[in-house]
Amino acid sequence: MTISITDFGFAASYQIDIDPEYPAKGEWRIPNFQFGGTSKDLTIRVRPSGAEPWVASFALETDYLVGLFACPNPDQLLVAAGIDAYLFDVTRPGHADDLPIRPVVHVQRPSGTDLLVAGSFTNLAAIDRSGFRWITGRLFIDDLELVEGPPGKIYVRGSVNSVPSDPELLIIDPSRGELIEGLRYTDIAHPDGEPVWHRPGI
Repeated sequence: MTISITDFGFAASYQIDIDPEYPAKGEWRIPNFQFGGTSKDLTIRVRPSGAEPWVASFALETDYLVGLFACPNPDQLLVAAGIDAYLFDVTRPGHADDLPIRPVVHVQRPSGTDLLVAGSFTNLAAIDRSGFRWITGRLFIDDLELVEGPPGKIYVRGSVNSVPSDPELLIIDPSRGELIEGLRYTDIAHPDGEPVWHRPGI
């Protein structure tokens, strides 16, 4: 598997070495961290421009998305490790935030926005310069896919019920993650759909 960093036009204040050679003396001699279990399927060495380098290893679930992604904040890095994804401030690597949707199957920068948007099969989460901006409730029963559309909004397509039918297209407000157009998934417990979480002040 070839793993690389995707910047989506975002500037990064760090450099990354993917699967660097393990030191001959048997230890990194810089801070090192392990995520997602004990296997070390992916190791990265991160060299921030204004902080000390560090190493992180990840257990991967390769049935889902695996990749490294620059973020709107130059000091942040998103690592998708299959089921789980982690948002790092590269100057404070011991404090990674778990992406609150899983498994991660899509990461994109929607056209005309300054957001990094991640999708599971059912939900979206958006990252801006301050971190997590919003997280949708369940939008689909399954098969969520980020699709292209006119710049400035977020377009997703997926299945809204268990009866086979054409996918439903939803249009999402990038500022607050709220539904602008389309029919989201509902159920008996959530007849009006699930609410969106917003970062306080949004």
